[in-house]
Amino acid sequence: MVSKTQTLKDLEDALENGASDTGTIQKFLRMVRELRVRRSELVSQHGAKLLNSRLLGEEERWLVHEQVCVAALDCQDLEVAVQCLKKLKAKFPTSIRVGRLRGMALEAQGKWEEALVHYEKLLAESPANANIMKRKVAVERARGNTHKAIEALNEYLDSFMSDVDAWAELGDLYVENLMYKQAAFCFEELITAAPHNYLNHLKYAEVLYTMGGAENVRNSRKYFSAAVDLTGGDSLRALYGLWTATSAIKALKGPKDPEDESPLGDLASKQIVALYKAGCPAKAKIVEACVEDR
Repeated sequence: MVSKTQTLKDLEDALENGASDTGTIQKFLRMVRELRVRRSELVSQHGAKLLNSRLLGEEERWLVHEQVCVAALDCQDLEVAVQCLKKLKAKFPTSIRVGRLRGMALEAQGKWEEALVHYEKLLAESPANANIMKRKVAVERARGNTHKAIEALNEYLDSFMSDVDAWAELGDLYVENLMYKQAAFCFEELITAAPHNYLNHLKYAEVLYTMGGAENVRNSRKYFSAAVDLTGGDSLRALYGLWTATSAIKALKGPKDPEDESPLGDLASKQIVALYKAGCPAKAKIVEACVEDR
């Protein structure tokens, strides 16, 4: 049985190879919506043709208008986006969902302040609208105001604490701003919510190591080790982290912990070399000399 992902790829290939019948376009747009993926160029390019046909029913026609509008904004095709937006506003004049599209159109034109004012008006009508709150974050990030983006994300997470993507974004923003204690809290939340995602352990370990201090470095080794386990030893980033943390622990001054003499560093260095020999043999000797030198 062909998977939905493969079906989407087949439809995408057909359009890229010149298929232009409305049936193929309709199936492609439906699959893009169902899988919630972004294929903006193809959607914007072919969606208008589908809208001009009489193939769509009432409900699907407006879904495609919205889909094409977003895709056109992604591609900076403002003419197509505005055309779709006008029709949507005429059909749904009081819709918050359509209002969000208007705000996104303002963003696409670089009208950041107007977009923020518009989103605040929408939030006055619908205070707990997650999509609008996320747009505020996007605006602040787009204009380089990371501190405002952090404020907006914290405000969002006050209402939607289970959104792991938001915690991940907030953690990354804190790291960008060298706010490591706050970043550590975010990654702790992520580990609790998604303990099987190796990246959560890895980012937390990197933050702990960066913060420094004997306790933090020792704890970082535990989380680097967890990331290595979760990736089956195939992540160079996790392996380098484990090797670096173990080397740093050996160099610590003061009272020693029984676990400080762990063989994890040697195991990590051997696996690093093995991965290079398999994937990039030309650099294997250089890497081997580096990791065995410490």
